[in-house]
Amino acid sequence: IICFIALNSNAQNLVINPSFENTIPCWIFINLGTWQMQCTNWYSASGGSPDYFSEQPDIFCGTSPVPLSNVGFQYARTGIAYVGLGPFVSTTFPSFANRREYIGGGLSDTLKHGHEYCVSFYVSVAEEFKYVVDGMGIYLSVDSAVDYTINTNLSFVPQISNPAGNIIYDTLSWVQISGTYIATGGEKYLTIGNFKDDVNTLVDSSSGTLMGAYFFIDDVSVIDCTVGINEVNGNLSSGKLYPNPATKVVYFENNLSEKENGTLQLMDITGREMASYKLNKGNLLAIPTPYARGVYLIKINITGKPIETIKLILE
Repeated sequence: IICFIALNSNAQNLVINPSFENTIPCWIFINLGTWQMQCTNWYSASGGSPDYFSEQPDIFCGTSPVPLSNVGFQYARTGIAYVGLGPFVSTTFPSFANRREYIGGGLSDTLKHGHEYCVSFYVSVAEEFKYVVDGMGIYLSVDSAVDYTINTNLSFVPQISNPAGNIIYDTLSWVQISGTYIATGGEKYLTIGNFKDDVNTLVDSSSGTLMGAYFFIDDVSVIDCTVGINEVNGNLSSGKLYPNPATKVVYFENNLSEKENGTLQLMDITGREMASYKLNKGNLLAIPTPYARGVYLIKINITGKPIETIKLILE
């Protein structure tokens, strides 16, 4: 039990209000000014104006409805709310060159020097816009990366980015953008948006009519996923897990007796179950791992024995 609690504490998401559910009362939102978003801990990081969407909209506070809004149709990935921003505006209008919107937020703790962090967020394309792009990333910094004097691309290099050339087209599902980051130490803020200028942003046409591109954003996470060598190669009394790190598949070879049985669960670092398997004497499990690279948890529950949990690294 103590081991499992320790794993869960290491898996804490440092992003405050990660799925934008907690809101600021309208009168406070108005008094704080136009740069403060209506959800707690989040703000516009430039002179742009990102939007807040909720199934409980308040038009007097600038909230847009969910799932149907004037820019597209989408349910929240988690809860009832998400935010949206424009990563690109058509270059047909010279005055809109490099026009961008960004959201920024804080972490509940500073990042530790040398620790590896699993960073992730989800995006979905708003179908009422005419273009789709590849530019989207997250920048982690010691100080808040805010510049309210401009509404063009911020000159920072995001540590986690959607791969260049990988245009995001999906208007139906939420697409994960993720990666790992080795902290320099002291990072306390994050900024999300398209940091590339128009020349370096790959653009394609879509079916919408509004001039530009637009992304919905939900479920932002920054999790300490540092794994020591003992955690990776730790022995399990119930069997052997290999290879670890893994790529496309991982195997579990159990050493159960005739009378023993149980289950094996594959979970993400937040404890969400990805897959579950039954365990019986001598069966060799081949576990497909078509998931994003990062750290996952293998939880083994054998009837009558303590639960065992080990970290699995996917590369």
